[in-house]
Amino acid sequence: MTQNRAAECRPASTTGRRISAVRNRRPTRNMGILLALLFSASMAPRPVAAHDQESVAPDFNAVACYQLVQDTGRRIAWARWEQRSPVEKIRSVVLRDGTPSWAITLVKEWVTDAYEWQPSDEQVRQWAAELGSVDHLPRAEQLSVHEAIAIWMRRIGRQCSERAARADASAKLLNNEVGLAQ
Repeated sequence: MTQNRAAECRPASTTGRRISAVRNRRPTRNMGILLALLFSASMAPRPVAAHDQESVAPDFNAVACYQLVQDTGRRIAWARWEQRSPVEKIRSVVLRDGTPSWAITLVKEWVTDAYEWQPSDEQVRQWAAELGSVDHLPRAEQLSVHEAIAIWMRRIGRQCSERAARADASAKLLNNEVGLAQ
């Protein structure tokens, strides 16, 4: 009862090895394609100002402003510099009902600012200093799209701090006036 095991001892043909390699590679390649599709879907553009109503605080505060910069400011920058959308298209985006008036005001200001703003060498130096390296800086007119976006985003983010300081000062002044009136 000896069986012929010659076929088992014979080396596999190169064609057989290739088929085996392709079969073994398919799940990995398919997984890579799947991951690439998921990543690109997550990066797909969303409307400039289509943020959730719950994501914007009803009253202005610095944290809510920074969140608006990260959400809507980023979309404005993407539309302006990456997509090169005309300002009229961005201005025509309707904010959702219930968006607080302070957020509407900021978004309108940011859209105008994004199309009027030109980076300066001083702003490039300030941005680089904030990041911790002022060596080998590009001139303002040599900035890449992503560098311009980064500088503009930091710029509008700093405006949140300035507005928060003004709001705090106004609230203190109002409290003092109310205290004096009583």
